[in-house]
Amino acid sequence: MTPDDHALFEAARAGDQGAVERLIERYQPRLHAFVRLRLGGRVRAREASVDVVQSVCRELLAAAPGFEFRGEERFRDWLFTAALNKIRDKQRFHGRGKRDVAREQDVDDGSIVQAASYLTPSIDAIGRETAEALAGALAELSEEHREVITLARIVQLPHAVIAESMGRSEAAVRQLLVRALLHLSQCLKRRGITLP
Repeated sequence: MTPDDHALFEAARAGDQGAVERLIERYQPRLHAFVRLRLGGRVRAREASVDVVQSVCRELLAAAPGFEFRGEERFRDWLFTAALNKIRDKQRFHGRGKRDVAREQDVDDGSIVQAASYLTPSIDAIGRETAEALAGALAELSEEHREVITLARIVQLPHAVIAESMGRSEAAVRQLLVRALLHLSQCLKRRGITLP
């Protein structure tokens, strides 16, 4: 942690709303990747992920005065849990619609390669096709597998915080993550993709 990071976290801990705003801004690219991968086809066909991220950020900034900063990991948990709740609300809302989703086109907001870059060590090794295959493979996973992978790899929360967030033991989270990554790897192999 740099001295600037330490000062920012201390300011947030002291209740400085500007510091909380800067932290939200700092995590916006990662938040966008998280939303892009978790949004799902039904909602993505109707809304750009950038709009969902802006909505989440607006709500969090409005709630920031009441936020108690308990460390960077807990901050990330708060931020990404709010995003996940927004995604679930959007999925419920669009799930009630009577429109034919099959006729709708996925809104391409250019974020798929960025989102995939958080899941693989080298963005240079991954092209748009690979990124789209990765997003498709993630969509094939169960909700809990997507959740543990995105929390561990995109949000980069430690296993203990993920365990608390998911209501599981740390050992159960580790096991779930291994199974989820194995399943993701199998889904990618079926699509002809092998990542390093």
